[in-house]
Amino acid sequence: MSDSADRTGRRTFLGTTGILLTGLAGCTDTNAGSDDITTTEQTEQSTATGSTQTNQTTSSTAKPQSLVYASSETTEFGINLEGNPLMGSPDASVDLYYWSDYQCPFCNRFEQNTFPKILEDYIKPGDVRLVILEYVTIGDASKTAGRMAKCVWRQVKETDPNAFKRWHASIFDAQKKPNSGWAKKQNLLDITAGVQGVDADAVASCLQENEQSLAASVADDKKAGNDKGVSVTPTFVFHNSDSGDATATIQGAQPYPRFEATIEEVRK
Repeated sequence: MSDSADRTGRRTFLGTTGILLTGLAGCTDTNAGSDDITTTEQTEQSTATGSTQTNQTTSSTAKPQSLVYASSETTEFGINLEGNPLMGSPDASVDLYYWSDYQCPFCNRFEQNTFPKILEDYIKPGDVRLVILEYVTIGDASKTAGRMAKCVWRQVKETDPNAFKRWHASIFDAQKKPNSGWAKKQNLLDITAGVQGVDADAVASCLQENEQSLAASVADDKKAGNDKGVSVTPTFVFHNSDSGDATATIQGAQPYPRFEATIEEVRK
């Protein structure tokens, strides 16, 4: 079989039959806004997209000087990158869209156990570009954390975008039981004050002065996720930005080998 025929066959497989594997639990939005958290056993499922969204907008993406950078692009997959941190190379063949909730323990499991390997093996080498998106699932504190993430990004994206990565990691490192009070605004600001390159006072002012636009930005992330079939956190959607027809989804705190296998399949 020729290389081109092999690639076509694999993409047909991704687009029509999918891959079904037993998954781990994730956080649902069934009780978003309440004091409870609901978990559910999820599956990892590759899904087809016909790349029906063909938005072609002028991108302000430049070759980044740091691992984390900003863009005003709307991708061919239909995701508006304005207001969301990107990590990796703009020339990566695979975009990895990551929807999370800072209170979700399964997101933290991914951050601690799986993300470091993906970062070293795929993001830093330039093969995968990570797009960080908010998907509030648990409660009011999750909304606060999501809005604060937007404020931090607004503050640092032009001057020190890598500071967002430090902040993001610090919040997950401080995570405790959902809705236990650890993610109240003042506590999050206290954590923020300890992150190099982030001005906690400026973040507090941003939260107070931009409530509507921040809420709208977090809501836009969730709507984008819903449009792509997201219903739990964490959810990861992989899209081959070169071919446009290879897409897969992982739901829940999956182990690294599943990410590795999915990335390798999608990038072919």
